Amino acid sequence: MKHATVLVATVLIFLFAGSVGGVDAQTSYSHLVVIVGAAGDDVYQEVFHNWAIELIDAATNKLSLSPDQVTYLGERPDLSPQRIAARSSRENIEKTIARLGKETGPDDQIFFVLIGHGTGAGEQSRFNIPGRDITALEYDGMLSVLATQEIGFVNTASASGDFARVLSGLNRVIVTATRDGRQNNQTIFPRFFVQAFSQDVADLDKDERVSLLEAYNYASREVKRFYEDDGRMLTETSQLEDNGDGEGSYEPLASKTDGKLAQRMFLDGFMNPLNTATPPQAHDSSLRVLYVEQRELRERIEQLRLIKDTMSPELYAKELETLLIALALKDREIRARGGGQ
Repeated sequence: MKHATVLVATVLIFLFAGSVGGVDAQTSYSHLVVIVGAAGDDVYQEVFHNWAIELIDAATNKLSLSPDQVTYLGERPDLSPQRIAARSSRENIEKTIARLGKETGPDDQIFFVLIGHGTGAGEQSRFNIPGRDITALEYDGMLSVLATQEIGFVNTASASGDFARVLSGLNRVIVTATRDGRQNNQTIFPRFFVQAFSQDVADLDKDERVSLLEAYNYASREVKRFYEDDGRMLTETSQLEDNGDGEGSYEPLASKTDGKLAQRMFLDGFMNPLNTATPPQAHDSSLRVLYVEQRELRERIEQLRLIKDTMSPELYAKELETLLIALALKDREIRARGGGQ
């Protein structure tokens, strides 16, 4: 039985390596859609807008996305006509998602970040926008045009928790600022979620990139610390869901259910050969190939860890050592060509 288990594990590794290996892998692109909803008053209007601009500036200046990869829909486009593409109405949100369904590649990563107020529960949970709100169930239907792309849907609003269950699905990471619709006070989660990308505070593994998981973990920790420092009871409990079971986790990875997909989603432009904001070296075709190979090695290491329990300790150690050495050599090759890790 032991030998059979080892054989199965070896075959799985071989199949996975074959499915992702090679220099002809599809290059992926990141896209960011920021939706600022109905603020209710001028104070929130300014706060929400500033958070949106801070995130977009980080994406385009620090993380190397081109302006064409970013869409900002806001309640009042007149606040920043050069930055806000259109009003955050139901019609414009639908149009934006439909456009992305036509323009993005099958392996692209698309991030939706909602900033504002929310209401309701279950499938009727809503993110408040100018005009008629869109329910969680309706968002789920709209996102169906992005069946193959990896989606990071981050609802930072109050009463956002039930979005995790309703939007849960294949290739989707759903982040909510609250655990359910009863947590309906204004949230502080978006402040720290934006900081995770705009400031050097969330890169715990020191790979010079901030994953969606790292951004979530940073924001969750800082929200808890904020309430503790202020001597108040925690009124917002964030969660992340990315394994398709509809059950969010406050501490992904520790739960051993969620966090795997979020761990490999990045809001940056490393993999975009057309991005004029990237360093000149990134336009080198051979360097782009190296980035693809680097990503594939990381994914193979993660896949190996997932099947660790089916392997003998000796085989697991041997396979892991081989992949880690290959990754180290690939990192060195990238640096030698002027790229980053």
